[in-house]
Amino acid sequence: MSHRNKQVYGIDLGTTYSCIAHVDEYGKPVVVPNAENQLTTPSVVYFEAPDGVVVGKAAKDVAELYPEKVVSTVKRVMGNPHWSSNQDDARLTPQDVSSFILRKLVADAHAVTLDEITDVVITCPAYFGVTEKEATRQAGELAGLKVHHVIPEPTAAAIAYGIDQTEAEVVLVFDLGGGTFDVTVIEIKPDSIVVLCTGGDHDLGGKNWDEAIAQYFANEFAHETGVPSANLVEDMETWQELLTCAEETKVALSSKEKHVERIRHGADRAVVEITRGKFNDLTRHMRERAIALTKEVILTAEDKGHGKIDKILLVGGSTYMPQIRDAIAVNFDIEAVQFDPNQAVAKGAAIFGFKCLLDEQIRLEVAEQTGEPDVKLDEVPQETRAAAERVVAEAHKLSLPGIRSLTQKDIRNV
Repeated sequence: MSHRNKQVYGIDLGTTYSCIAHVDEYGKPVVVPNAENQLTTPSVVYFEAPDGVVVGKAAKDVAELYPEKVVSTVKRVMGNPHWSSNQDDARLTPQDVSSFILRKLVADAHAVTLDEITDVVITCPAYFGVTEKEATRQAGELAGLKVHHVIPEPTAAAIAYGIDQTEAEVVLVFDLGGGTFDVTVIEIKPDSIVVLCTGGDHDLGGKNWDEAIAQYFANEFAHETGVPSANLVEDMETWQELLTCAEETKVALSSKEKHVERIRHGADRAVVEITRGKFNDLTRHMRERAIALTKEVILTAEDKGHGKIDKILLVGGSTYMPQIRDAIAVNFDIEAVQFDPNQAVAKGAAIFGFKCLLDEQIRLEVAEQTGEPDVKLDEVPQETRAAAERVVAEAHKLSLPGIRSLTQKDIRNV
């Protein structure tokens, strides 16, 4: 195979956390750790100086100290022409800010794999329209990347789950991330993955749960000290500190029944306790919103002739909360499985990228064999395509059936 062998990486550009994956030499999708040896990177950018931009945990750690110089959850405004962040006399669009996150992911992955990473597939929420998807593509281009596709996150998760499935089934992807909620019904067959319908709420995510805890902390602080809760909420540094404590509390309450946090504001201090039950009560309306949206999408699937959902795939870090799993168990008589919540989307994007790579290499191999530069694979004789598939499979040291199961799978969005 004379054409150049290269990787197409998959990137989950998340609201609160992002990660990058590729398909390894064994044909398996693998998330690449960052410079801090973590599999996910906070989607936070700190404009420390005109020539110094910090991304990730270090940026998140100083968010409460320099709120005007730190940008978080920029994905929520992706494609919004009226949003900008003014940093060091520069007006930055959401694409500009997102490009710094992408640069960090790619640079860290390069340090681990030594690949020259230029080609990527980036994921986005299912609700993203043309404008938001184009902004996502532009963010990749600003980071110096060739963006082959921008694909919906639930579709990517379904690809990661369904790529080895031999039985036909209809799955509902319940994707509750840090900033967005997608619920999507997808039909998976041995030769296809087809999105049937999708819904959700682009303003519902783990951040909302964090804010509920942070507000509770402010209220309890006011009760103990007499300092008005509004004082804490309106002080950017204190509010950022409360949100950081809230996220840690949310994680702790996934394994513990109660958690104690020390809150400070100015010269005042307070110790606040919150139980899992109280947390569940505070966030009931969010949980009910997610369940209601899920029921709406199931009804839409029924109208399209798919009345039976075989499985619910729980994707996104916020599905680690026991209240979410409990609510699904109570409301739906459907098997629910937690499917690699933090990594499934990036892995699915990497698999889709690998499929793009294989398709192109097979096309180039057919072109070399036939001398026809403009080859359309669906018009090529089967024996010619099979010969090209064998060459590509051998080059990647993968089985021919494995290559075919991927390249011949039809992946379609709603």
